[in-house]
Amino acid sequence: MWSRLSLFVRTMFRIALLGLICALAASMARGRGLGPDALWLGLSLLGMAAAALSPLWAWLWGRRGRRESLEARKSAERARLLAEADRHRAALTRNLARAVKRNDYGAVTSDKTPEALEEFFASVKLDFALIDRAEASALVSGRLSARKKEPRRPSFDPEALPGDGHAFEAWVAEALSGFGWKAQTTPGSGDQGLDVIARRNGKTLGVQCKLYKSPIGNKAVQEAHAGKAFHGVDAAAVMSNAAFTPSARALAEATGVKLFSPHDIPELYEKTFGARRRSA
Repeated sequence: MWSRLSLFVRTMFRIALLGLICALAASMARGRGLGPDALWLGLSLLGMAAAALSPLWAWLWGRRGRRESLEARKSAERARLLAEADRHRAALTRNLARAVKRNDYGAVTSDKTPEALEEFFASVKLDFALIDRAEASALVSGRLSARKKEPRRPSFDPEALPGDGHAFEAWVAEALSGFGWKAQTTPGSGDQGLDVIARRNGKTLGVQCKLYKSPIGNKAVQEAHAGKAFHGVDAAAVMSNAAFTPSARALAEATGVKLFSPHDIPELYEKTFGARRRSA
């Protein structure tokens, strides 16, 4: 408020001063007969008019500046939203897919896409004073659609999951191998909490695989944590097509166990070890 008032007063003063100087200079030139009398009279009147109307000119100038500033802030917020959509693309795509429920005949029985988007907007602290929900939803949907059309490994589809748990373990190992890992499943009778051991760039990751329909609880996190110590891997993770319960997420945060979905596989190394390095 005060900064705007201060800017308005300064602008008004400068315009008024410029107008008075112009009027004074024109009057002096007219008095000395340095040119056409009508010209200097006109310039003098113009300067006086500018000084008299300086509050109006200052208000118009400030309004233009505020409009340009607002548009710049809107553009910056749009760019930030798209960057957040890219950064959280795997989780966002997964949650939007889970928001739509279909029956055995393919008909949509429940669509909670608005709620899923609202959770994302709240998480990235979107400023709705700059972008309304309709525009934000369109921007995110458009960015995800564009990213989905980008070239990717033709052999990998995070939605094409097998039908049972053992097949899912093999599917995870094969998918990781396609992204630069040396991955293999562990023997079923002695896995000690880890179903897949994967190596890349000198780092080892142990993965417990859960193909479930209901949310994954604490037990999977506990087993993965125990498996990390038993197998001596650098990091342990639980990978599931299902969501994780809040308690499982809290336990994972405390133990350092990573929680992933198949959508995370292309960037699993970066998300696990926090650095982008060339595959071994």
